Amino acid sequence: MIRPAYFVRKASEAMARAPFVTLVATGTIFAAAFVTGLFAACLGGVEQVVNRWGGEVQISVYLAPGADLSAAQAAARGLAPGHPVEEVGSAAALARLRASLGAEAAALDGVRDDTLPPSIEVRVRGLAPAEAHALAARLRSVPGATDVDDGGAWLERLEIFLRRLRIGGVALLAALCLATAVLIGNTLGLAIYARRDEIEIMQLVGATDRFVAAPFLIEGLLEGLAGAGLAALALLGVWAALGPVLRSHVELVAQLGRSDVLPDRLLAILVAGGGGLGLVASLFSVARFLRRAPG
Repeated sequence: MIRPAYFVRKASEAMARAPFVTLVATGTIFAAAFVTGLFAACLGGVEQVVNRWGGEVQISVYLAPGADLSAAQAAARGLAPGHPVEEVGSAAALARLRASLGAEAAALDGVRDDTLPPSIEVRVRGLAPAEAHALAARLRSVPGATDVDDGGAWLERLEIFLRRLRIGGVALLAALCLATAVLIGNTLGLAIYARRDEIEIMQLVGATDRFVAAPFLIEGLLEGLAGAGLAALALLGVWAALGPVLRSHVELVAQLGRSDVLPDRLLAILVAGGGGLGLVASLFSVARFLRRAPG
């Protein structure tokens, strides 16, 4: 118990003696963690919107003229159990079109009631876009079906975009972590070099490399936890300030809560990742100095 307390005290004293180094290292990790968290929050929010919209898709099965609506409806119910299924005749489809046109409905005067094809509408709820698309493919086997519109083609394109965005985000995160680790390592390296006389004296009296390195490792860990912790608090502050405004003015995010955008798991990962990044950066910096140090 004596050594851990000693190492923490030595690390705290070193941070107090070199506030500029501490500020640079902490600020660097803060910036990296904040950018990473902001990117993850935006991506998570978009994914939540996609999943919720994907669960409210209407699939329309268009039938050939003269098709048996009752048989088609029964077949659709068998293929989509638990989802509302409605038959729409040609006349009803034309009436809907007139209603949607509003003042321009007069343009349909003289159009025959059987001009539009009859259809079966399946309101899909609780399915992801990919699952809704698979259901639409199965509905093509409905008797008399000529075409199926799953109403979610744009959602599929958005999912592909999100998948590519995740891959790009991982690559960006890796590059950001590497650059942050290098910058922090160089910054801590300056602090270690400034204390080279103290380190050499410790080595002369028999201190092992682990004993010498421990305070620097704790220093990097504390700076990483501080920077990432501040970033997590900043992200919560941004959500507290902008969340209500976005929910009241942007319909897409009206149903999103803080746990959808900034879940506790994400914040915990950010803080732990910041601490780990500071620890790894200080480890490489200390190891590089000790390799160069004489005997």
